[in-house]
Amino acid sequence: MTDDKANLIMLHAKSLFIEHGFHGTSMQMIAKAAGIAAGTVYLHFPGKNELIRAIYRHAVTEVTNIILQNHDENEPPFEQYRRFWTNARNGMTENLRRIQFKEMYERSPFFDAEDQAWGDEQWKTIEIFYQQGVDTGLFRQMPTCLLGYLSLGSVLSISHTQRIKPFEMTSELEEELIRASWRAILTEQ
Repeated sequence: MTDDKANLIMLHAKSLFIEHGFHGTSMQMIAKAAGIAAGTVYLHFPGKNELIRAIYRHAVTEVTNIILQNHDENEPPFEQYRRFWTNARNGMTENLRRIQFKEMYERSPFFDAEDQAWGDEQWKTIEIFYQQGVDTGLFRQMPTCLLGYLSLGSVLSISHTQRIKPFEMTSELEEELIRASWRAILTEQ
């Protein structure tokens, strides 16, 4: 069993799941797309549910690694936030399929309490950032997941909007978007 083969299976399976849904994609379809025998898929993943969860966890790990790239908790809060936002924005183009899969999985019956606890652990650094902002009075008094949605969640919405209604993302516009999403979570002065 090689990691390369497992990654090949997950890559093709992810695309098929996004296109056909979890129930509309068979292990045989995945094997055919990956150019391998169906039995080989089962050598790496005991069943479709395990494959789906493995793709989800891989996607979340990759997305959080991108957002946290070069994170320095000693920087001022706005600079930390700017890095999170720009990392998310820059990583969005290359990783849109991962994010689509993540969202699809989290809306499915496969997503359970174990996944929630695991995911919370992956996002812990970002959660701590928001919680510190709440605790110090910098950020609004609301659940940190909502602070994340109001701020970093804007990156996903902007990427979707740009695909539907293309616009040029200039450095000036990007800076204004960063500052606007930052202001959305600040305590009202």
